[in-house]
Amino acid sequence: MHTATACPGLCNSAWRRAETVREEAGTEHTLTPTWGRPVQCDGCTDRARQQLTELPELLTAVQLEALHGTRSPSTATIGSRSSDAPAWPGQAARLLLEAILGEMEELESDVLHRRGTWAADVDPAREGVTEGRRITDVARILEAHLDWMMQHHPAASEPHDRGNANPGGQIRGWHSAAQRYIKAHPQHDVRKLAPCPRCKGPYLAESRDLRLVDDRPYIECRDPDCQRILTSTEYDDYVKALATGISAAA
Repeated sequence: MHTATACPGLCNSAWRRAETVREEAGTEHTLTPTWGRPVQCDGCTDRARQQLTELPELLTAVQLEALHGTRSPSTATIGSRSSDAPAWPGQAARLLLEAILGEMEELESDVLHRRGTWAADVDPAREGVTEGRRITDVARILEAHLDWMMQHHPAASEPHDRGNANPGGQIRGWHSAAQRYIKAHPQHDVRKLAPCPRCKGPYLAESRDLRLVDDRPYIECRDPDCQRILTSTEYDDYVKALATGISAAA
């Protein structure tokens, strides 16, 4: 017989605090938990999916700050002291990006090994793969396995506290760290554009320097290993082709 489990996500933070007080001081409460389906609730699963979908764009903005960043008073990252100063402009962004992407790929490897997609001795090499493509690929793979991660991963029942292995908690931590950094270092020229047709990374942006005769901007890939340039017309045609392909596959 299956026993219902209280969701370990943020939805039950108040209930867990009340339970701790009840156990330690005997103070009763009237709060009821949100139950998992079967481990984590639908709301926490949907939130993790949305945050995972937003991560490529957030990491793109962090990467652009690493490329074009300037020194500012608010460059401290999680765990650093206010007196810490980056050795060079963009260093804080570079360290944050490498930390988040590394943890995402570590979770990806863990999930694919556990689910038998990769053999136990597989350690995929990523030499020659651009950072933009790595971001896109790992986010796509984690999203494809999200339902399994939220309900069946060995750490799925751990509370969403910082530092644990619950996939939902990890996704929340990555999203929150990237979002806080972007608020401190806004990239105003970054729009939600389609993935680059060459490197497949989420790095397309309107050019700040190149403009056509009719004053429409070029679209350029800001991945330093790609740097593909499209006219606005070429980009429009590319997006229409993407939309047609998505509709045909639906």
